Amino acid sequence: MSVGKKWEEEYGYSDAFLSGDLLFISGQTGLEADGSVPTDPNRQYDLTFAAIGGLLAEHNASPQDLVELVSFHIDYPQHMQEFMESKARFQDGARPAWTAVGVAALGKPGILVEVKAIARIRPE
Repeated sequence: MSVGKKWEEEYGYSDAFLSGDLLFISGQTGLEADGSVPTDPNRQYDLTFAAIGGLLAEHNASPQDLVELVSFHIDYPQHMQEFMESKARFQDGARPAWTAVGVAALGKPGILVEVKAIARIRPE
């Protein structure tokens, strides 16, 4: 499934891929609409989860349908409290399996986190 981002074609990937009843969501980051990276960690985290939420919504799914999250963090564990608060707001009580990984760099300078996810899509 393509959402029409220019880098999908350039890098040969999809933001999300549906296989059977599983939706695989590629790593999402918290960018502003103009592609800039917010300097406020809370804003970045909220935008990251909003991107995941948008991809879930395209498949009539919600955070309750998530089965796994994997988050990749720069300067782990710095800003984890803020990240956990944003994650909790997004999940709204859902408790998917979650792995947090510290990394040296992500795709664009200033990005603090990238989150990938898997959701089970329920039949309509």
